[in-house]
Amino acid sequence: MKITILPNRVIMTMENESLMEALIRHQLPVQNVCNGEGTCGKCKVRITRHVSPPNDRDLEHLNDTELKSGVRLACAVKPEEGMVIELNFVASQDRKESVLLGLKATTLDPGIEKVFVKSSIPSLADERGDWDRFVDELSIVTGKNYPKASIHTLSKVPYVLREGDFALTATVYGNEILDIEAGDTTKRFYGVAIDIGTTSVAVALVDLNRGDILKVLSAENEQTAYGADVISRITYARESQEKALTLRASIRRTINHLLEELAAQTNVTKNEIYKMTIVGNTTMHHLFIGLEITHLAVSPFVSVCNRPLEFTADELGMDINSQARINFLPNIGSFVGADTAGAIMGASEILEPGNHLLIDLGTNCELFLKTDDTMIACSTAAGPAFEGAGIVHGMRAKIGAIESVTLTEEGTVSCQVIGDQEPIGICGSGLIEGIDEMRKVGVVNKQGKIVDPEKVQGLSPELSRRIRMGENGREFVLTYGANQGFDVTLNQKDIGELQLAKGAVCAGIKTLVEIAKISLAELDSVTLSGTFATYLKANNILNIGLVPDIAPEKIKTVGNAAHVGALLALIDHNELAKAGELYRKISHVELGGSPKFSNYFMTSMYLERNS
Repeated sequence: MKITILPNRVIMTMENESLMEALIRHQLPVQNVCNGEGTCGKCKVRITRHVSPPNDRDLEHLNDTELKSGVRLACAVKPEEGMVIELNFVASQDRKESVLLGLKATTLDPGIEKVFVKSSIPSLADERGDWDRFVDELSIVTGKNYPKASIHTLSKVPYVLREGDFALTATVYGNEILDIEAGDTTKRFYGVAIDIGTTSVAVALVDLNRGDILKVLSAENEQTAYGADVISRITYARESQEKALTLRASIRRTINHLLEELAAQTNVTKNEIYKMTIVGNTTMHHLFIGLEITHLAVSPFVSVCNRPLEFTADELGMDINSQARINFLPNIGSFVGADTAGAIMGASEILEPGNHLLIDLGTNCELFLKTDDTMIACSTAAGPAFEGAGIVHGMRAKIGAIESVTLTEEGTVSCQVIGDQEPIGICGSGLIEGIDEMRKVGVVNKQGKIVDPEKVQGLSPELSRRIRMGENGREFVLTYGANQGFDVTLNQKDIGELQLAKGAVCAGIKTLVEIAKISLAELDSVTLSGTFATYLKANNILNIGLVPDIAPEKIKTVGNAAHVGALLALIDHNELAKAGELYRKISHVELGGSPKFSNYFMTSMYLERNS
């Protein structure tokens, strides 16, 4: 059967497959937090022609307005001939760009350079080969020898030399010539730094002559169609070699789509990109390269490789200059990856004398503690709640997402929305602040329970009116729907999801501090990393116990430090060498099965300051 995906994509569906399965098979974006089980309610699509009747899954997760407007769950829809589907009907706004664009290079030494040379013209008196002639001149200019010749460059040299009237530009890496171009192209020299997150992927385009960031783009990691977190993706990949290759293709396709979009939005062609640096957790690292991940999932949780790696773009199927170099920062352990190494490099003040804690918040939360005696790191499975997944009205930080909430005891409810439009959901920063505000005015108690307005005293009439029963227990209305037609709420299940996530982070911090044999009071700084963390407020995270109770002035945010680390390694190859030295000094701690962690986790669930 043929169905149309707006605006202009037509796909063929197979007999007995769901719309979700068809979209995934055709590599089309669709949220799939629960792997098609029908429990998450996130795979919403809008059907504009041949709308199927709602089934039990639709009725459980969608409100009347959504149902009437043709919204259905893709996992519940059986495709019909002529069906027309809208997928992403929420415009995106990239927070990552504003976080990174202000970064300026202090040192510019990418390790790759472009060199312009003008060669002599052959004659009967000078019968040197084209390659010999060019390389001899290049050696005079750079003072280096170039003993190797690749088929790629060797086969091009006769044409390139004559096209440029024997003037050409060589892209040089050490004593290796990566590429040659006719004429002087030294001003056209670019690189990209990539942060592969479990939920989203960010790509920054950099002018390697000046160190300026030209553009930052991000997109949802296409692997989310096969699971929301690293454990679900490891499970999926272990089912068969074909599924492992599917995950590899998904992340490579995500990055190549972003590279294509960069080319469309700038005047930089993909062939002018000569270097790429990548950070990501160990699972993302292995899936992208195509390494075996079976042993990451079972004790003793062994990765294939932790040290820094280098490949060509051609080897990894990246749509940039085929000879470009791709550098991976080192992993630290099974679930503490190159993103943590990048974050340490990107927030290098945590390596100064004293006791400094780095928290890289995300679907997989990494912790790094540096004292005067040791450096240790661990990960804790915070889950996707911080990214809005698993929350009924949760969403990524896009236009229409509530990012900040203010409540007063008198009953005033104020929400700040990305894009200043009517809210359609809530992102991670809004979730944390919203729950803290609900706690502050008495809507939620420290156990995380939404109170019964008929049994509690002192709650204003307006706040009481906003508490009602829903499908997931009591819920609190943040905004009443108008044009969109539905209310944005936080319910009892949402609060429980946050408690699990923040409890894991807080317990991980306490465990790490105890292992290092220092007290919480002895921490000189706590640095929160991640684009999401940039929008958090110290009092909110202290009030709900996301981090243990310490002096607020010790807490700071640094934006997406992991991506900054990738950028630093892109523009200065010495930073990559530093990361290679650093990872060997860090001890990796596995929290799974730790009695200390389990005990701390149970006491870290309360919505209160946690000592």
